Amino acid sequence: MALPSLPFQLVPCSPDGFPVENNQGYQLLIDQAVSGGSGTSNYLQHMLRFSAFTSYLNTQGQSAFATQQLPSGAMQAVATDGVTTMNVAVQLNPDLSETDLNGVPVRGIATVRLALPEPTELAKIISFGLSLAEIPAGIVVTNTLIQALFKPLLQQLTSYVQSTVERWLQIDVGEDIDGLGEDLADAAGDAAEDIGAESADLVVEEVAVAEVAIDLSAAVPAFAALALLVAVPLLITALSKQFQVHLEIDNQTDTDFTWSTPYTYNGAMTVQPAQSVLPRMGRAVDAWGDRTDVPVVYQANFCTMNKSGYEGTGFALQLSPNGFTGQDLAVLISIPWAADNGLWIGDYSPGMDWEDAFDNYPEEEVRVSHGNQKFYTTLSIDALSGNDDSYHCVLRIQPL
Repeated sequence: MALPSLPFQLVPCSPDGFPVENNQGYQLLIDQAVSGGSGTSNYLQHMLRFSAFTSYLNTQGQSAFATQQLPSGAMQAVATDGVTTMNVAVQLNPDLSETDLNGVPVRGIATVRLALPEPTELAKIISFGLSLAEIPAGIVVTNTLIQALFKPLLQQLTSYVQSTVERWLQIDVGEDIDGLGEDLADAAGDAAEDIGAESADLVVEEVAVAEVAIDLSAAVPAFAALALLVAVPLLITALSKQFQVHLEIDNQTDTDFTWSTPYTYNGAMTVQPAQSVLPRMGRAVDAWGDRTDVPVVYQANFCTMNKSGYEGTGFALQLSPNGFTGQDLAVLISIPWAADNGLWIGDYSPGMDWEDAFDNYPEEEVRVSHGNQKFYTTLSIDALSGNDDSYHCVLRIQPL
């Protein structure tokens, strides 16, 4: 006789993306990041520790995770490489009752958090509601059943994380990285589809009483965004390219920004987010039970490189604040073959000649800034030359 099914579904708690907690550690680090030179280098090297953890997860597999009971009654699976720690937590409502999450009834919360240690704690966090349309007849919800339910839910969630990481690092980059962002998003989607098609037994007092499955499709946009930070540096390391540029944009405003790349330098290839909107600051619900939510900042990660060893690289960005006219920003990052690197930020003007701007506007400075009527923007780079021809930039958008 077939066991009844408990088909859970992830429900987004917040916009697409995998934001960073806006805590004191982040605020100190981002101030350092936009100072230019060694400050920018130290920040981005700090962030790249997440990539080292991704490699660790790929090596260790499911054995990387250990399960813990939390004082709040939630359960979490924890993995650490000694520097970076990932927590995958589930909190279920009493009696599996339904509560409202953005107009959707849910029976609990699932949270994934990726953190570097104090004193400069930096944490990426994303949460999802756990929706279940109905409890099958014959399933009696008791505290024992709820406690037993944590195991299959965590098993499915950690299997998704692990499978996604494995698929990311199996991607054959080849010599053209333009489609790498889409490939990473597709890998996260394929993992969600495959793991979502599987089920795990719900065992109560040594008796299997139901099969638990999770529709994981809502997690795909968040993990596609995370991949640009944690997987791209590992995948492009082996490429015989010079002039690599990594860019992170931090939106510290209450306005969504739509980005576009209207110009790339002479065949430069760019890895960019799958989503064209960088969300405004928000709050992320967590599953630990000690607080209801945490303030977060959304980030976008880009990477560009040259196509041959005798060409430079670089690109232009247009940033358009949603709901405002005449406040678009133009951003230029130039990494030439035989001269110092250059940066520029200014107001976008309709009909702007991006190639001419790219050729003439960038200044040989490690830090530039610009203010218009609504926003103050700072762009920094870790070095003007040398640096093994691999550079890191940070762009911060703040309100005025």
